[in-house]
Amino acid sequence: MSSSEDNGKRGANKPLPFREIGNANLFADDIVFSDTEKILFEEDLHKQPNDGRKGLMDGNPKERYSPTKKLNEGGMKAIWEVDDHRTARKVAMALIQESKIASEEDIDSFLYEARLTANLQHPNIIPIYDIALDENGNPYFTMKALKGQTLGEIIKGLRDGKEEFSARFSRTRLLAVFLKVCNAIDYAHTKGVIHLDLKPSNVIVGDFGDVHVLDWGLSTLITHLSEYDGAEISWHSIDDVSLENGQTLTRYLESSAKRRKIVGGTPGYMSPEQAQGSPSDIDFQTDVYMLGAMLYEILTYHCPIKGETVKEVLQKTVRGDFPPPGKRAPKQKIPPALSAIALKAMATDPEERYLNVAALIRDIHQYQDGFATIAENPTFFTHTALLVKRHKLAVSLIAASLAVIGAILAQSFRSIKASEKTALAAKDLATERLAELKVKNDYIAATAAKVAPDYLALMAQQEKEYRFIAAEESLDTALAFDPDLAEGWLLKIKMLLCRQKFAAAWNILSGNHGHPAPKNEIVKLLARKYRDKSELTDTEIAGFVQDLKSADMEEEIPRFFYHLNKTPFDPQTRFPALEQTLKMLNPENSELNFKWTPFGENWLIDIGNNPGLDNIAPLAGLPIAVLNASNTRAPDLNLITEPELRELRLRNTQLTHLFDIDHFQNLEVLDLGNTQIRNISNIVKYPKLKSLDLSGNQNLTLSQQLIWNRNLKMLTVPDTFRNDSVVKTLAQRGVIIIYSDN
Repeated sequence: MSSSEDNGKRGANKPLPFREIGNANLFADDIVFSDTEKILFEEDLHKQPNDGRKGLMDGNPKERYSPTKKLNEGGMKAIWEVDDHRTARKVAMALIQESKIASEEDIDSFLYEARLTANLQHPNIIPIYDIALDENGNPYFTMKALKGQTLGEIIKGLRDGKEEFSARFSRTRLLAVFLKVCNAIDYAHTKGVIHLDLKPSNVIVGDFGDVHVLDWGLSTLITHLSEYDGAEISWHSIDDVSLENGQTLTRYLESSAKRRKIVGGTPGYMSPEQAQGSPSDIDFQTDVYMLGAMLYEILTYHCPIKGETVKEVLQKTVRGDFPPPGKRAPKQKIPPALSAIALKAMATDPEERYLNVAALIRDIHQYQDGFATIAENPTFFTHTALLVKRHKLAVSLIAASLAVIGAILAQSFRSIKASEKTALAAKDLATERLAELKVKNDYIAATAAKVAPDYLALMAQQEKEYRFIAAEESLDTALAFDPDLAEGWLLKIKMLLCRQKFAAAWNILSGNHGHPAPKNEIVKLLARKYRDKSELTDTEIAGFVQDLKSADMEEEIPRFFYHLNKTPFDPQTRFPALEQTLKMLNPENSELNFKWTPFGENWLIDIGNNPGLDNIAPLAGLPIAVLNASNTRAPDLNLITEPELRELRLRNTQLTHLFDIDHFQNLEVLDLGNTQIRNISNIVKYPKLKSLDLSGNQNLTLSQQLIWNRNLKMLTVPDTFRNDSVVKTLAQRGVIIIYSDN
C-alpha cells in the first residue's frame, strides 16, 4: 500500500495511489541522510525473497483505513495517521513512499522491520498492530499513533533555554526517561536484537510519562552480523560529505551468501566499531556505547562528537576524541558520578564499557540512591562523602554545633582577657550553652548511629557475593559514623585475623583502640594465640583454618584464603597446604584428588573425581585459568573470584542453573555434560565461548540464544538433537556438532 503527498490537505476518503515494484539494484550504493527519521532495514537472512509473505494479503485495505494526514517521512518510509474503521481509532501506518521504486529486497527489509518490532513486546517499544500487503503486493504495517515530542526536541529546547522545557524536564525527569530507554534495549538484547541507531531523535516522550524507542530499521539479530564474512565497509566515498546533526549514515553490503544487508548508524552517536565499518565487531555493547552517548547529550545538551564532515566525525569517534561532559557544559554542574557513567559506557574499547545494559542501569540506580557507582572506582572517601550527602541534616547540625562551640569559646577567651568578672560570666554562659549543645550533640550522635547499620547491611550483602574488599570498605564507613558499634568492631577483628594482621586485632580486643572492646572470649583466645605472629607459614595454614572453625568463624575461611592466595607464594609449599585444608573441609573424601599445573601466569587446577567435594574455599583468590571440577558434588563456584578462568569442566555435578557461573564472563570452554541443567537461555553471558558440551543432559531445551554465541566452534549435544533447528543453524554456520549418548 502506498501514500500520496498531501500533508493533511487531501480528503480522508480519497484513495492512496499504488506504486510499481522494480529496479532491484537502484539503491544498492546509496548513502541516505534523512531530515527526520532514517528508515532503511536489515534483511532477514533466514528467508529467501517472497518467503513469509503468505497470508499477508489483506484484500483492499482502503476499505478499512482512511488517511487523515502525513506524520513523517524519511529514507524509504512514510508514516501516516489513518482512521481504523474496525476499531474506530486513529493509528499510524508505515508504508514505502510513493516516490521510491521498491525492489523485492526493499519489501523484505520493510517486512523484516515490522516483524522484528512486533516481536519486541515491551512497554517502551512501539506496539505493532497489523502487518499486511495490499492487493498489489505493496507492504504496510500499522502501529500505535504516538503523541509527544522526541527526546532530541526536548534537549534542543533545553539548550535554547526555553522555559516551557526547563519547567517540565529537570535532570531527574530526563534520567527517568533514559532509564526507560535502557529497559527497552535491555529487553531487546534478551531477544538477541541490537538496535544500532540509538539517539535522542529516536525516542519519543509522551505527555503522560510514556516513553517509546523508535526506528528499529537498522536493528538486527546478532547472529545476522556474525554471518557476514566480507571485507570491512569503506566510508571513503563520503568522507568529505557535510553532515547535519542527527542524520543517519547507511550503506548496503554483500554477504558471502550474496544477500544484501544494511549497516550504519548516526555519526556522533555511532560506536567506534561501527565507524570502522566492521560488522563482525558489532555486539550488544555497541548499543551500550550509544546509550552512553545519549546520556552524554542529556547531561550536556550537546551531541558527544561533532564535526564538519563525515570523515572528521568518524575519525574523532575511533580516537575517542571528545571532552568529558563537565568540560563540554561546565554551567550544567554535572555530577561526577553521571559523567563517569557516560564515559564508561562510551569507552573506545568495548571491553572497558559496561558488560551489558543491566549493569549500566544498576549504576544509574546507585547514583539515584546516593551510593557510589562502579564507573567512579570509588574510594573510602567517596563512600564517606556520599554518606554525608544522604544525611545532610545530621551533618549540618554537627557543623552548626561545632561552630557555636568555637564561637563561644573564642568569646570566652576574649572576655577573660578583658576582665575576670566578664570571664566568669562568659564561663557561666559557655557552660549553659555547652549543656544545651550537649543535648543537640547527643541527638546528632544518635542520628549518626542510625546511619551505620545501613553500611553493615551493605557489607553483609557484599560478603554473600564474596566481594571482600568492598565489604571491608563498607565496614570502615560504618565504624567511622558509629565508633562505638560493638558488632562492627567484632567484624573488624575477624577481618584483621583473616588478613593476618594479628597485632592489630589484639589491639582492638585489648581495648587499646580507644573504644569499648567487644566481648567474645573465643575470638579473644584466637587473637591471643597469634598476636605475636607477623605472617603464617604454609605449614601453619591448616592449623589456623582449624582454629577458625573452632572459634565458630568458619564463614571467614573464604576471606582468609582470598587474601592469602593474592600474595606471592611458593607453589611447592602452598599447594600441599591447600590440599590439606581441602581434605579438612571435605571429610567425606578420604582420598582427595588434587592436581595443579602452571598455566602461563595462572594455574590449571584439577579437583575432579571427588564425589563428596563441595567446599572449595581454599581456592579463593587463586588466578585459575583452567578448572576441572567434574565428578564433584555441588561446589560453590562463586568462591572462584578472579576473572582469569577460561576453561571450566563440571561434568557429573549437581549444577542446576547457569546463573551459578554467570560471573565467568571470559569462559572459552565449558563442559556441562550429565548435569542437572535444563535451560541455557542465558548462555549469551559467555560471549567468548568456543566449545560447549551438553551431552548426557536429560530434558534439555536448546535455546535460540545459543545461536548468538558468535565465537562458538564446537558443540556436543545428546543424539536426540540431530533434527533440532538450533543445531542445524549452528552447523550451517560452520560449528562442529558432536552427537553423544553419554
